[in-house]
Amino acid sequence: MMTIVEQLHVGFQWAEPPQDGGELEVKKVESDLQISGLFPRYKIKDAPSDLIRQFERASKGPWPIGQNRGKGSPDVQFANAASEEQRIAFVRKFGPVVAKSVQHIPPDEELGQQYPFKMTALQDMQELRNEQLIYSAAFRLVMLSREGQCLNPELSRPLLREISDYIGDWLRQWERERSQRHFEPAWKINAESLALIERIAGGSFPPWPIVDVRIVICELLNTFHSTVFPNSLAMHSSIRYGIRPLLYSLLRRQFLNPRDSSICANTQCRDFFNIERAGQQFCSPECSLRQRQRDYWKKRGKKLRKARSNRQKRRK
Repeated sequence: MMTIVEQLHVGFQWAEPPQDGGELEVKKVESDLQISGLFPRYKIKDAPSDLIRQFERASKGPWPIGQNRGKGSPDVQFANAASEEQRIAFVRKFGPVVAKSVQHIPPDEELGQQYPFKMTALQDMQELRNEQLIYSAAFRLVMLSREGQCLNPELSRPLLREISDYIGDWLRQWERERSQRHFEPAWKINAESLALIERIAGGSFPPWPIVDVRIVICELLNTFHSTVFPNSLAMHSSIRYGIRPLLYSLLRRQFLNPRDSSICANTQCRDFFNIERAGQQFCSPECSLRQRQRDYWKKRGKKLRKARSNRQKRRK
């Protein structure tokens, strides 16, 4: 007799949008983003702000009209968020990546407010940019490691250096979070790991690219332990100061059980995307068309320029 066990997952959200079907509130406050939402009640199945559910749905659908499904996965979205506008759009959907501070504001019963606690976080915009650079480099290293391309140090070394350049701030962020929580965060970075990454990125060891890449990836992933929680409150507490642990849990999945991912062959795009069919080189039909047009005119233009030059010579 076969027993079917349903997977238990109430949700993994930093906050719910104030309006059903909407997004979190985000506004700029000097050099920070102020992000606001409601403490999650987990009443909406497959909520858009549930990062884990959206990762799972990205390979299944259905997808909203007009959405490029190859780029719908949250890990791909963050790895591609190279502009300030893209990074703001990401936190507006999922919440802060690493928060400077977090406040819980209870409802005012005297005003008849019945909604749950309001959550407000400050996300330093420079820290957000640095986190995106680290994650994008790590995402690309994961891709290189499974494709065997990390054997080429010209591809892997710049990515290792980029991680090393920005990850040093994690120690200060850990101390900041610990001081506000008054107990140790669930994630943990240590000076030995940072020193190891710095030595590998700096070429202090004899080059062994595939091992170097895997060591750095594992150091990043082991910073954010895989943890089970007894209830939704404990689960939410693990991401109260940002959804970075969730992002690296997705990277762990990509590393251990990879989805087929690639980099768009359009030279003016180069975004990450999840491959949907064999031989796919572009993240969208639009990118495919634009690159083919560019290649055509590059080839055709050379002939036209040569013909124009010959005509001008004959006239002389």
